[in-house]
Amino acid sequence: MRTSPNDNKTYHNFTTNNGIKVVLIHSEDVHKSACSLVVNTGSFDDPIDRPGFAHFIEHLLFNGNQKHPEPAKLNEFVAKHGGHCNAWTATEHSSFHFDVQHEVFDQALDYFANMFIEPLFTDDAIEKEQNAIHAEYKLKLKDDSRRIQQVHKETCNPAHPFHKFTVGNKHTLANLPERPVKDELIQFWQQYYQSQFMTLCVVSPLPIELLTNKVDELFSQIQTINLEHAKPELTENLYRPQDLAQFIAIKPVKELHKLNITFPLPSIDKYYKSKIVSFVAHLIGDEGEGSLFEHLKEQGLINALAAGNGISGSNFKDFNISLELTHAGEDDLETVLNEVFAYLHWIEKQSVPSYLYNEQKKLTEISFEYQEDIKPLTLANNIALNMHHYDVDNYVYGDYCMDGYTSKQWQELFSYFDANNMRLTLVSQNIHTNQKAHWYHTPYYVEALSVDQITQLNEQQAASGRYHFPVRNPYLTKPIKLESPDFNSMIPVSIDHDLGWQTWFKQDVSFRVPKGNIYLGLDLPIGVKSKRNQAMMRFFCDLFMDSVSEQHYQAEMAGLHYNLYAHNAGVTLYTSGLSNNQDSLMLTLLESMITIKFTNMRFKEVKRQLIKHWRNAESNKPISQLFALLNSKLMPTTATSNELAIELNDVNFEEFELFASQLFSQIYAEILLYGNWTTSQAIGINQSLKLKLTSCHKVDELPRAITSLAPAELLYFDKEIEHNDNAALLYIQGLTDVVNTKFDYMEKAVFILVSQILSPFSFNYLRAEKQLGYLAGSGYMPLCNTPGLAIYIQSHDYTSPPLNSNILNCLTYFIEEVEMMDNQEFEQHKQAVIHQYNELPSNLNQKSQQLWISIGNQDYGFIQKEMIANEISSITKPQLINWCRSKLNQDNLQGIQLGSKKAAV
Repeated sequence: MRTSPNDNKTYHNFTTNNGIKVVLIHSEDVHKSACSLVVNTGSFDDPIDRPGFAHFIEHLLFNGNQKHPEPAKLNEFVAKHGGHCNAWTATEHSSFHFDVQHEVFDQALDYFANMFIEPLFTDDAIEKEQNAIHAEYKLKLKDDSRRIQQVHKETCNPAHPFHKFTVGNKHTLANLPERPVKDELIQFWQQYYQSQFMTLCVVSPLPIELLTNKVDELFSQIQTINLEHAKPELTENLYRPQDLAQFIAIKPVKELHKLNITFPLPSIDKYYKSKIVSFVAHLIGDEGEGSLFEHLKEQGLINALAAGNGISGSNFKDFNISLELTHAGEDDLETVLNEVFAYLHWIEKQSVPSYLYNEQKKLTEISFEYQEDIKPLTLANNIALNMHHYDVDNYVYGDYCMDGYTSKQWQELFSYFDANNMRLTLVSQNIHTNQKAHWYHTPYYVEALSVDQITQLNEQQAASGRYHFPVRNPYLTKPIKLESPDFNSMIPVSIDHDLGWQTWFKQDVSFRVPKGNIYLGLDLPIGVKSKRNQAMMRFFCDLFMDSVSEQHYQAEMAGLHYNLYAHNAGVTLYTSGLSNNQDSLMLTLLESMITIKFTNMRFKEVKRQLIKHWRNAESNKPISQLFALLNSKLMPTTATSNELAIELNDVNFEEFELFASQLFSQIYAEILLYGNWTTSQAIGINQSLKLKLTSCHKVDELPRAITSLAPAELLYFDKEIEHNDNAALLYIQGLTDVVNTKFDYMEKAVFILVSQILSPFSFNYLRAEKQLGYLAGSGYMPLCNTPGLAIYIQSHDYTSPPLNSNILNCLTYFIEEVEMMDNQEFEQHKQAVIHQYNELPSNLNQKSQQLWISIGNQDYGFIQKEMIANEISSITKPQLINWCRSKLNQDNLQGIQLGSKKAAV
């Protein structure tokens, strides 16, 4: 296998006697061992009258087998040992994966392998998972992505398996007359879960020889009927002739204005070494000067454009040109389409400058050469999936390979960009419909494009000089080099501390990649002075990003990324990526941020978009709305989406201009530089940043306020929603006035340990045992450095009062669970949390985020995680029991209980 020179892992591949392709990855640096099994079976394999069967099997395999009959044995085991497990079902593949502490990896591997050796498919498990899948189906009834996809399915070739309903519900997964579902499940499993359809990847520091023997011993037991048996290839086309040259209009739940121009292609697997499809998508999606995006945006027709995305499979690929329309663009689709086709015809006939492909190739080579680690679970899953698509040499390198393309490939690809081979999909609430899609009840209509429309599009030509290719990327001209280490501290050090200014720096000596991250956090008293100012500050961020996107598009294409986002005390300007030009980008962005002049046209359009986004939040799933409501109740500087929309709605251009001119008049700046810079370079960057903000009056850091709840105070709030489901959320608050003290570390430690034990318990009680709904669970929820717990449930069948009652009952039974827990299990939970807290970040970005969070928490010694881990190790079982009896008892709860109820619509 071709691997990165920056990759110190050892790879070993072999095939078991029963045909499973295996890759073992030995790494001394990973803090958990991980395993992923991918089977070449998915929803495309569902029987015609049994939609959702592959998804059903995925659920059921976790529910016991001949050797380990207890349901969810793997889930419970890895949860107690600091790990996670999950699975997903796609169209042609299903993936199962877990990670866990090394010491118990062989035992977890035994639990995992036996899921595929002899599953039980008990009647209890079948009934439970029928209900779970039905709850999952109902959860997504208002999800626009599912609703839009269902129309896509109904309007393609009925003989192609993409046409199928893939999720399943209690009706499609039930017994049929003289056809018990259990018998058909076993038949499906025997047919499609054969070993030769499987790939397996393991990542661990354990010796390769030991892993080889263990994997071979366990997974060789998986059934195979005939090693030579192969799955039949897909032969039906995704679209019939009558499915093309169609205009499809879909009415969404949320306010959306999107146009998809879809060109069906055959499978693109043959192009993976050239990446020509991705390269053409990159050219069409260019946002710089002379681009299609620039031309359409200048006319006020679109806000965003993306190319290349779309469904794909073993014999099909949708190449989409996706446009986010303005109102003017939606009213003038003809002009939008004419411009797109004019551009396609222009680019098809051009001789593309070779530097454009070479720049993309250089970036992939840099990414590969300086490849950073990812979590072992992600790595195992990626490799196991790649094994189904690439030859063995390219299991790792296949995603990076760019070997060049031929003129024949170029001509072949562009031959598909024809109006006869096109589907147009408009997603908007401003349409009349005459059909409803099955399953998700999506309103839509379809009509054929006329011969004249098709001819007109195919004859479009661009005006001379309208379009041109991007110039050479200036951000790729500097040499990439690793700076010599000159930094001795293990933690960031303060290189500038002054009134209203604090800069932290740490040179990267761990990952040794030519990258870095710069965080510039600004507390802005004017920005958070009122809800109206909060709305305008958040709007400023969006309008700024919109205004500078074209100017800095080349930076994005060179692997430099940036963002300006609002937080509860101001804004943060953030850059990441290659370090050699990043300081120039940050300084340019900062200069623009404090001097920028906006146009009235973009003010109106971006304001409309943001208000739409905030109002659409009122259509989010109920549990998301409750979490947003909780934040607004607890943090004074966090207005609700609806409040922000109301405030911004009547802000005019003149008022906003005045606000923008005053926004940075008072600042508190906190900066983190972490990456491939020397100390002298970091000092220079800091001085340059400070010089840019000389005119701003420096003030003290703003307090991160949180509403403190009185002891034994349980507040109740309800929210009326327009949704099919109800939800309930209970938040339990820790002490707010002991930050960064020994008592604070102990308080956080107990909350975190309780969360570790409560999470699987609440999931099992609320979802598996009580079957209240698909979305259920709990988690640690710190706000403004104050510890907290959240327990939640969303249900299609129950109103919020019984949901709230069940949450309280869950806590009552949980206290009993903790009281009955044996010492060994208690210690396992403790070690799992300590292991997670001692886990080192996998890459530079993760490390940067951890450091920035520490700075935000005023953890200037960067010791909070270590102190919490130490406190967790000292917690005794009697201490935990007493804490639970005190904090989680219904009579002593200190927190907020929220419920949602359906609005009358």
